[in-house]
Amino acid sequence: MSYESVIALLNPAMSAIYCMSLLVLWRRQRQLDYIAIFALAYAVRVLCFGALYFAFSEQAPVLRQVANALILLSMMLLSIALSRRYAQTPWYGALTLIGVVTLAVLYFFLFVEPNLQARAVILNWGAAAICLLMLVDVARRPARTPVEQLLFGLVSVSCLIFLSRPFAFQIPGIASLEVESTYWLIVSISDALICSTLGVAIFAIIAVDVMDGIRAEAETDALSGLFNRRGFELRARDALARQTTQTKVALILGDLDHFKVINDRFGHGSGDRVIQSFAKTLKAKAPEGAIIGRHGGEEFVILLPSVQAAAAHDFAETVRSSFKDGALDMLPDGHGATSSFGVAIAATGEDLVDLLNRADRALYRAKAEGRDCVRLA
Repeated sequence: MSYESVIALLNPAMSAIYCMSLLVLWRRQRQLDYIAIFALAYAVRVLCFGALYFAFSEQAPVLRQVANALILLSMMLLSIALSRRYAQTPWYGALTLIGVVTLAVLYFFLFVEPNLQARAVILNWGAAAICLLMLVDVARRPARTPVEQLLFGLVSVSCLIFLSRPFAFQIPGIASLEVESTYWLIVSISDALICSTLGVAIFAIIAVDVMDGIRAEAETDALSGLFNRRGFELRARDALARQTTQTKVALILGDLDHFKVINDRFGHGSGDRVIQSFAKTLKAKAPEGAIIGRHGGEEFVILLPSVQAAAAHDFAETVRSSFKDGALDMLPDGHGATSSFGVAIAATGEDLVDLLNRADRALYRAKAEGRDCVRLA
């Protein structure tokens, strides 16, 4: 099979398959908008190889330049998608500079002083520079997951392929008339490898993000946006296991006062607004590292790592007063809402069940002593 046939069939077909697969995924995971950009990158690859095929068959240099521009655009879209995946600002400035410089030099060696070897160096090294930007995005992560390690490795492989392809012109034993066909055959095969290599990396990170989303849904309370009981307890047990004699963990139980009366008198819609307002206050006032969950009904639980009893009490008091002030006139007829708290500091070796029981007893005391207050276990 000639290299024209390889370009005409293998590379566009692979790119089209990846593009369609990514679009199907994106339709089901619209919140992961970077998937659509990955799909667009592979769609551009299809156009690139189509332009390249007609450039060879029609001997049209202009189409070669179009193909060059499209392959660079495809790589740029991959870089932008990866930056979006990491919630980082894409390298728009650097990508534009790489694209403009690469295409300008390619134009010179295509129309002014034709030189295939020079074009091969410029185009491949331009693509390698974009790969390097992608590697920087992954390397910025403070602690890379195994899938991110895989992504880093596969992008590195693609970068090395781009850097090494121009050396095809240095292969000994190839007649001068066969150099171009040999180079394009290497490009065709290596592009198929790059397409599949990056595709594996892309689908791996999408799979992780989808699974993380499913896990987050299973561990999040839909109404409050906080962890549900399962999500909280998984993280709280880990925090307790890391506790030392110098870094004590504090657990706080918060309860909305007279919540059943609120629901019965003003309706469940009003009760839902009270829950959402209380959750918003907890998130706004919680220190970094706090684990917050809705433990069930009108009861909430907060775990503060490495904190003294006084600081835990002060946090609960701050939430209590802020919520009370913010809840004035929240309910019809000028009625407000209040909350009560029980605070317990974990003892060495104490498990989560015992710690919750002690905080619950402190909360019971707060309820018995008039509500709208904080009590220490």
